[in-house]
Formats: sequence, structure tokens, C-alpha cells
Amino acid sequence: MYSLDINFLNDRPEYRKDRPTPVGRTPSRSPQSQLPLVGALLFALGINAIVMGTRWWQTNQNSGLVAEQTLLDQEVAKLNTQANVIKAINTETDKVTAEYKALAGVFDQIKPWSAMLQDLSVRTPAGVQIAKIEQIDPSPSPVVAAPPPPPPAASPAASPGATPSPAASPTPVTVPTPVAPPQATKVVISGMASTFDQVNDFMLLVQRSPFFLNTDTKLVAATLKNNPTQVQVRNQSTAGVTEIPKLRPVVEYKIETSLSPTVASELLPELRSKQADGLAIRIQTLQEKGVLEPQIGDVKKP
Repeated sequence: MYSLDINFLNDRPEYRKDRPTPVGRTPSRSPQSQLPLVGALLFALGINAIVMGTRWWQTNQNSGLVAEQTLLDQEVAKLNTQANVIKAINTETDKVTAEYKALAGVFDQIKPWSAMLQDLSVRTPAGVQIAKIEQIDPSPSPVVAAPPPPPPAASPAASPGATPSPAASPTPVTVPTPVAPPQATKVVISGMASTFDQVNDFMLLVQRSPFFLNTDTKLVAATLKNNPTQVQVRNQSTAGVTEIPKLRPVVEYKIETSLSPTVASELLPELRSKQADGLAIRIQTLQEKGVLEPQIGDVKKP
């Protein structure tokens, strides 16, 4: 006889086994299951589009910046050329200005003897005579000897037979030669006076002159001597001998001073008052043209 076995477990879902898919057939998918794939593709396309757009924008910006930098470089080169031209013009202008100022400085260092003699004439007290005025030019300034160069530094002992290296030899140091300051022009005034007090007064008045240096003004000699003046009697009678009066002795003096370093542009009022109008007009003209700057100095008052 035949027996019938029935397994009801196969009808339950949790015990149902999937049937094998035949080879060569793709399981069908619903549109809802393809949405994530479509979304991922759209997201990737969007990212690529953003990246490509950003790259295109950066490329355009770089091209614009390169073109702008090229224009700026051309402008800078043009400005540098103009700056070099202006620098050359300024250098030439400074050179010409220095030459003008050097030429004007010659006039500024001039002190006319006519003005100095007029000043001495006004300052000479009664009873004082000026016999001689001597100008002594300064001797050439001696060249100050430069200090000897420092001894070379001691080098470590070299091995016997070794050739000295040129780099090891000491390099001579150039020491600037000191320049001696310029000396002032000396002026010696000699003459006669009636008394020693008059000589002292005259020396003090010379010290107050703006044309002479008060610190260098000094009385070198003052000697009491017989009056060298010769007296002659007119209409001398033949009956007798007329007695010639004896003259009082006089004081021979010698005053030494130096020309003041004050420039002539600071002495314009003194030059005008002493009728040295030529030099005063030249200096004033140079000041008006800007070659000389107006000087404001402490000029000694008479």
C-alpha cells in the first residue's frame, strides 16, 4: 500500500525557501528601489559640475590677474624710467647749485679793507695814531701724521713646510688722514699814542669790532719812547737863539688781532654803514636769487 506524507511547514513564510533564479534572467526591480541610485548619480553630477565651474572661474580669474600684473609691471617699469630721469636731473641740479653756492661763498668770505679801515678810523680815540697795518696770511696748515696701522693679528703656528694661505695675510686698513683746521688771517696794527691808557682803550675798541676776532685781539708791545716829531721854528730871529720846546714822550704800541670768521652776509648793516655798498649789493642780490640764505647772526655792536 502507498503512504502519503504531507509537510505543512513548507507553507509557512519563515520556512519557505527561495527558488533559484534561472541563469540568464535578471530579477526585476521596482522604480522605488532605483531612486537611491538615481539620487547618487545626480549628486555626483552636481559635484562634478561645481568642481568644473569652480575651476573655470579660477582659470578666468588667474588670466585676469596675470593680465593685470603685466600691466602693472609695465607701469612700474615706466615709472622707474621716469624716476631715473628725475634722479639724474636732481643730481645735475644739486651739482649746479653747489657750484653756485661755492661761487657765492667767495663773495661771502670777502671783507673789504675800505670798510675795516673806516671802522678802525671811527674807533681810534683821540691821541692815538695808526702808523702801519700789516696783514699776515696764515702759513699752510701742516699735515698731521696719520697714526700707524695696527699690528697684524698673531696667527697660529703652522706646520713646517706649509705654504701660507693668501687669505690668512692681514688686510691693510685705510686710516683717514686728519685735516688740520684752517688758521685765521693775522692783522698787526702799530703806531703811537700819548699814554698807555689810550693804547688800552684802543685795544678794547678793536676787540668790539665785528671785523676782528675779539679773542685773538691782544696788545703785543707798548714802549715809552722819545717823541720822534721834529719841531721847526719859523721866522727865527737872528738876534738870539729860540729855545725849541721839548716834546713829551710817546708810547709805541703794537696790537695783534685776527680777521673775524663772520661771513659778510651777517655784516650787511656794518658794510652799508661803512659805505661798502658794492659788496653789500652783491650779497643782497645773491640772497634775493636764493643762492645765499639770509643770515641772522649776533653782530657785535660798536
